[in-house]
Amino acid sequence: METQSEQRRDEYVSTAELMDALSISRSTVNRLVKRGLPHIWVGSVRRFPLTEVVRWLKGRETT
Repeated sequence: METQSEQRRDEYVSTAELMDALSISRSTVNRLVKRGLPHIWVGSVRRFPLTEVVRWLKGRETT
């Protein structure tokens, strides 16, 4: 059984993992970040909450 911290950590993906999951390029990720794509910094590494990212992208489809 996973702990809550392990489950929470699994929700965040790297830039490369996000690119792979969404089939988008690094430049597209960077452009979306400038437009408000949810992310956090862990030290000098950017991490993306995958569930929030998907929700954010779906919200943008309707606008």
